Amino acid sequence: MKEEQPFNIDECKELGKLEMTKEVVVTLIGMGTLALFAFGFFFTSLYTLFTGNVGFNFTSGTILISVALFVGTMVLHELIHGAFMSKYGGNPSYGAGIAYFILPYFYATSKTVFPRNQYIVIAIAPLVVISLVVIGIMAAFPSIAHWMFIPFIMNASGAVGDMWVTRNVLRYPKHVILEDRKTGLIIYGKETDKPMNISTTGFVSRFSKVFILCFFAAGCLMGIAPIPLSILGVESLTIGPTNSIFTIFEYHSIGEGFGFHLYPLSILAISVILGLVYAIIKSPKTKNVQAD
Repeated sequence: MKEEQPFNIDECKELGKLEMTKEVVVTLIGMGTLALFAFGFFFTSLYTLFTGNVGFNFTSGTILISVALFVGTMVLHELIHGAFMSKYGGNPSYGAGIAYFILPYFYATSKTVFPRNQYIVIAIAPLVVISLVVIGIMAAFPSIAHWMFIPFIMNASGAVGDMWVTRNVLRYPKHVILEDRKTGLIIYGKETDKPMNISTTGFVSRFSKVFILCFFAAGCLMGIAPIPLSILGVESLTIGPTNSIFTIFEYHSIGEGFGFHLYPLSILAISVILGLVYAIIKSPKTKNVQAD
């Protein structure tokens, strides 16, 4: 039996919107990058638990299988959104796009409006279902656990948008209803409900701007560094303390070629620190008001 909506949309007012603005896109990219490392660590721990191996190697065949599973997982992610929309009386449609030519995305949407708690289930269902299935496969078939690496962490880190929506929707009373759009969400409530202004220019947004800039700029810079170094005749170079967790980049010549190694965790740590410093410095100053 389908759950009845708490009130008709014609009898309510708009309380707020969640839109895919540039600020939101930047924030989601920053949070998604952090989630990539967090879920990567989580997966590696599970892999060690289920297989007894500390690490694993990727072959060309493994990578191709993982990429194919990743694409399939992204499609499955949206189909799960759609399945739960259908469960609650919606008629889902699907598509894809690129937000501000920066963030590619797939989507499932429905013109049906949903009560808050139903929409939360719709939003987080793919993260929960796919994660449980992948962990189950890893536990039952340890020999193919390494195939799950790319699909698992990409699905989990890609769900930051769903988690961002859930976090903001939970700020509203449970009786509100929500209208899904391709790139946003409209929240409706009773005439007596107080509208909310959901700002995307806060601490997390400021942090994400600098974090993304530092992380990807460092990666690009270190990626092209070996070529000019080899041209200049530099035989070796280490940025950061040698053999330390703070080592960022190592370069050494090999015969007529060269080899180099990036330390993503070090770049991540430095980017996080710079992002936090910037966000704190740029935080609005609280003015002390003296009583008369």
